[in-house]
Amino acid sequence: MKDFEQPPDDTNRGDWRTVARLLRLIVPHRRLLLGSIGVLILLSGLTLTAPWAFALAVDSMAKGNAAGLVRYVTLFGVLAAFRVAAEFLRLQVTVLTGQRVIADVRARLFRHIHALPVRFFDKTPVGTLVTRVTNDVEALAEMFSSGIAAIFHDLLILVLLVPVLFWLNPTMALVSLAALPAVVGISLGFGRRMRLAYRETRARLSSLNGFQQEAFTGIPVTRLFRREPLMVERFDRRNLAFRDANFKAIFNFALFWPIVDSVATLALAAVLVLGANEATGGTLTHRELTYFWIALQMFFHPIREMSDRFNVLLAALAAGERVFTILDEVPETPDAPGALAPARLKGEVEFKDVHFSYLDGEPVLRGISFKVRKGETVAIVGPTGAGKTSILALLSRLWDPQQGAVLVDGEDVRSYARHALRSRIAVVMQDVFLFAGTVEDNLRLGNASLAREDLERACATVHADFLGKLDGGFSADIRERGGNLSVGQKQLLAFARALASDPDILVLDEATSSIDTETESLIQDALPKLLLGRTAIVVAHRLSTVREADRILCLHHGRLAEEGTHEELLKKGGLYARLCQLSYASLNGRGRI
Repeated sequence: MKDFEQPPDDTNRGDWRTVARLLRLIVPHRRLLLGSIGVLILLSGLTLTAPWAFALAVDSMAKGNAAGLVRYVTLFGVLAAFRVAAEFLRLQVTVLTGQRVIADVRARLFRHIHALPVRFFDKTPVGTLVTRVTNDVEALAEMFSSGIAAIFHDLLILVLLVPVLFWLNPTMALVSLAALPAVVGISLGFGRRMRLAYRETRARLSSLNGFQQEAFTGIPVTRLFRREPLMVERFDRRNLAFRDANFKAIFNFALFWPIVDSVATLALAAVLVLGANEATGGTLTHRELTYFWIALQMFFHPIREMSDRFNVLLAALAAGERVFTILDEVPETPDAPGALAPARLKGEVEFKDVHFSYLDGEPVLRGISFKVRKGETVAIVGPTGAGKTSILALLSRLWDPQQGAVLVDGEDVRSYARHALRSRIAVVMQDVFLFAGTVEDNLRLGNASLAREDLERACATVHADFLGKLDGGFSADIRERGGNLSVGQKQLLAFARALASDPDILVLDEATSSIDTETESLIQDALPKLLLGRTAIVVAHRLSTVREADRILCLHHGRLAEEGTHEELLKKGGLYARLCQLSYASLNGRGRI
């Protein structure tokens, strides 16, 4: 896996496109958004009104007007209380809006990932996808929950305060606003630097999460080969790279805030000197000076907070780019209009001059043609890389051929609805994957139409009765990847899972290559019942699995080299016979055939 996932190129055009796409995510929740805007307008009005009441109280105190002081202090308290209530309402509405938007984004991303073709997962580490759905989406959550509302509120305050400042004293207002171009220029300059820093941070985090997922999954191998120091060294390298990327972002953030604050402080100092002179000369009242000072503090407060707003916004921009990178991946080709969805299949399978490759220029299958009749059991053998598993993947439409056609019951598999086709094909693989959950969950895999009797019957047929005898029976918990079951037990569960759905086509992909002798004998005893009345395609190296097949297809370099029964192919003395000799030689009389 790569040490570092390269961030996108830096282009302002891309930034604005990302901003536009992020804002479009709010459209389904526009009512809540309008409610948030209404609350923010109310809050902004209270924010400006309360200081005016305070200024009137100060003016009354300077004039010795006790009644006016009490009246305006009371008014200030009431307005402040309303402001607190409005702030509470703002937080409730904006956070609710943000969380609803993010819940939609997370669900959309998860659904989209499940709709992507298999080739996408061949090139994308699992840790990268986990980072997108968790860390990157959480960065968006902060923007939608607080960032957008805070920026809108700050901008509204600034827009409302500018005419107020000029109404109070145009000269002091001009002096105050003279600092604004400098603040904008500094913000734009630091914005680009922080945007690049956040992009690198997200990329480094993705690399770190991907490595951790791989490392934790491979702990048994790491222990067996005593590679703990190597894994720690590789983790440290990624961890330190992530730390350094964070340091870059923090350094820019830490430098930006004091510079902006210094510019604002200079403007405040200039206003204080000018206001003091005018107040001394009698051209400015205590009330006007007090309110102008408070208003100016409120004007520069959003500018000071701009660093925090940038922090949230730029982190969301970097995360949004990466989320949209996944959402822009093209999903599987949709089912054809009017796609076939038969309740049952006859089970006839035919490959017609099929050419297939995972990568351009690297063919895996070269003109494969064969036919499997209804109820027939066909075994596929051949050296590693001959294309055996690719044939099974094409049958289930995990991939589509570049040339030729794969037919089921005389119809191109591309004319079937994928769900309908796959529901009638059961696959048992060498590496059984079990989900964390109960035994019943792993037998059903969401198929609610299966009765408990169907599950029990399937388990009994494949000699997996032990599943019903676990502590809790079919409600017994299975740990992640079936960690509390042996390899043989997981394989028996996989056979029971395949049989429970009563498939029309059964596919066995090296399904008995990793199990012990006792488990294999149980499966061999169950196979006649499993295969009865079903079309079966079996990929295996063991002769005990393939010799009883009705026909054997022998592949070599992506081509069909030989075809026949076990005895017929042995008599030919060709590739199959050589594979059998190698198998006998490797067993050397100690194994099973």
